[in-house]
Amino acid sequence: MSSQKQKHIPKFLQNGSEMAQLIAEKDWKEHALGEPENWPMALKLTLNTMLNTAFPKFLLWGKEYYNFYNDAYRPSLGIDGKHPLIIGKGFDEAWPELKESMKPEVDLVFSTGKPTWHENQLVPIYRNGQIEEVFWTFSYSAILGDTMEISGVLVTCIETTDAVKNVKRLEESEDELKFAIDATDLGTWDYNPLTDQLKTNHRLKEWFGLPIKDDIELDQATNAIIAKDRERVNKTIQNALTWESGGKYDVTYTIQNKETRQKRIVRALGRAWFNENRIAYRFNGTLQDITEQQKVVNHLKLNEERFRRLVKEVPVGIAIISAEDYSIKVVNDMALMIWQKTLDEALNMPLFDVLTEIKDGISPIFESILRSKKAKKGMEYPFVLERNGVKETGYFNFIFKPILENNKVIEIMLVAFEMTETVKAKFKLEESERQFKNFVMQSPIAMGVLRGKAMKIEMANNSLLNQFWRKKKEEVLGKGLLEIFPNLSDSKYPEIIQSIINTGIPVSEKESYASLQDENGIWEFYVDYIYAPLRDVDGNVSGVMVTSTDVTDRVKAREKLEQFSKDLEKQVALRTKQLKVANNKLQVSIQSLENRNEELEAFAYVSSHDLQEPLRKIQMFISRILEREQDTLTDKGKTYFDKITDSATRMRILIDDLLTFSRSNKKDAEFEETDLNLIVKEVKEHLSDSIENSKAQITCTALPTITAIPFQLHQVFTNLIGNAIKFSKKNTIPRIHITAEVATGREIKFHKLQKNTLFYKITISDNGIGFPKEMQYKIFEVFQRVHSQQDYKGTGIGLAIVKKIVLNHDGVIVAESTEGEGTTISMLMPKNRL
Repeated sequence: MSSQKQKHIPKFLQNGSEMAQLIAEKDWKEHALGEPENWPMALKLTLNTMLNTAFPKFLLWGKEYYNFYNDAYRPSLGIDGKHPLIIGKGFDEAWPELKESMKPEVDLVFSTGKPTWHENQLVPIYRNGQIEEVFWTFSYSAILGDTMEISGVLVTCIETTDAVKNVKRLEESEDELKFAIDATDLGTWDYNPLTDQLKTNHRLKEWFGLPIKDDIELDQATNAIIAKDRERVNKTIQNALTWESGGKYDVTYTIQNKETRQKRIVRALGRAWFNENRIAYRFNGTLQDITEQQKVVNHLKLNEERFRRLVKEVPVGIAIISAEDYSIKVVNDMALMIWQKTLDEALNMPLFDVLTEIKDGISPIFESILRSKKAKKGMEYPFVLERNGVKETGYFNFIFKPILENNKVIEIMLVAFEMTETVKAKFKLEESERQFKNFVMQSPIAMGVLRGKAMKIEMANNSLLNQFWRKKKEEVLGKGLLEIFPNLSDSKYPEIIQSIINTGIPVSEKESYASLQDENGIWEFYVDYIYAPLRDVDGNVSGVMVTSTDVTDRVKAREKLEQFSKDLEKQVALRTKQLKVANNKLQVSIQSLENRNEELEAFAYVSSHDLQEPLRKIQMFISRILEREQDTLTDKGKTYFDKITDSATRMRILIDDLLTFSRSNKKDAEFEETDLNLIVKEVKEHLSDSIENSKAQITCTALPTITAIPFQLHQVFTNLIGNAIKFSKKNTIPRIHITAEVATGREIKFHKLQKNTLFYKITISDNGIGFPKEMQYKIFEVFQRVHSQQDYKGTGIGLAIVKKIVLNHDGVIVAESTEGEGTTISMLMPKNRL
């Protein structure tokens, strides 16, 4: 609006609303009310109040009921309707459709001044291009004019069409819901948590055995729940009534009618409703009788459980894998045992991640199944499997069957039975048969196989063919024995062979006479023979194994042998006497060796003590000479004395080591419970100067307590830790690590230790200079040195002492090293000596 027009807007219309603008812009010159400036004060005030309120209002002014309304009422007129044409129009012109229904009531208020009120009343009006059913909540109030007589009617109203229609739809939905509930045999409930009142339909009350009255309390219903389910259901209800749960409620339980004692399994579905303070004000839902369904479910679960148990326990490997990514969906115990995997390592994992080694062999089979949608079978099929850390070939009978859905392979069932032992046994049997045949054919003893009552010749080696039968192989194989040698029919041999076939009892004879005849003549011999039965897989005797040794020369030479027997007896007596003399000499040698060992130990002991004194005197006199004759000695003389001192010191160390070596015997002390942690601690204190000077780092895990001689183990750890420090690399901090673990059965078996004794493997490793591989066993020998005396001091006895002590404890010691990279020494020590 232009500023010029703005100046002509009456004050009571200057509020900026749309309707005030439209009223101000309307041409009122020809209207019965005239220009707005001249309108009655009561009209101006009423319009000003109405136009400045946000509640829908409508004014009918004067006896013609001229129409005015505010912005809040404007949307109720819709589009393509009465707005803005009815501004200032009389009732009959503006609302012709309401002349018969609403105008009489307006007239009544105008004439009497008594207000009216209506709620959700249907007042059809023309809007949006048609007559629409519109619902209103409104009141009519009389408005006084300037002369205090009734001059108009004020309509205060709000359209409730949507609310009324929603209520109708809700009522219709409730009717449909009730019908659906009745049709589906559902129970319903509606609970008010604030009043603890529970409304239910008749069906629910009949199930629960509750009185048929409108409202009951919640605990009346929950008391019908069986005892073992009641607490769970109450907790589920309380949880649903909390804001954090979202109000969801889904629970299955069993109820029992208090009167009929009938039990039902029901499923309750519902939800709770919350106000702005997050407090539940309503809790409703449905209850379904699922007793029969549950019986079916339980039956299916039982069958499924039986099937799963069958699958789990059947001695056949079974697995189901996804066709999409080959992940394992189902696997039974036998399959896991074949794979040597746990359920956690296999379930839901890709098959080829679990068994990488079978991918090349299995992938083509899977791809063929996916293409053809047909099962694949295999008999004694070889698969490479990694078991116990070793790849080995296993043999399986298998069937891989596709599982289809909509003619698409979704899963593959693997069913396999391991035949490895059977196949290996068959291989062994075949190999045994080959070996048997080779043994027969290559044996220097005459051997052959006769089959059946016809005594057909199945096998005959060269010794039998050449030495006895004097025939070629092709002349006899496949033919009967009597067909080749008819003269045997009158001998005892056919009857013996038939007896073995019938009874299965072997027959043997020494120096049996036999004669054979063919077109070339007759030949005779004496034979030692064994006829043994050959059995089929079912145990029936099918043939005879013939083993013969020609003893003709033995029979002929018997007399000579008998003559020589007496001479042989004399020789035996002579040999016996010589053996007795030799045994006596051996006992003397053993005693002499024991005496020498005792003398050697005595010598070592005496030497270790008696040689100490002259050494001390040598060192003492050298010290005095150096003190008193220091100034008179030449540099060369001093050098000689230093060499004498070093030699005497080495001699003393050598004597001490010899003394220690001689004492390293288990007879010298008693065994007792010894804590190795305490031993290592004492050794570290004893070697504290060496450790500090070398800056050695010594780490030690928890060590066991064993039955041992404490001071000897003290010597062992002193020597081993001392060596690790001594033989460290230059400009490198020595790092020594001591560990203990239970020795494996393989280690105990390898070192031939007592199998039923618990052994600990105690390991001392360092980062020192190491030693050559060829010195691995020599370093434990007396006086064995790897490095020169000039480079590393020592007598070469230390590790010999260690080995002797370990052997005294019925243990084993081994050393491993890479030259320049350190040394690892391992001791296998028994926890308790037998």
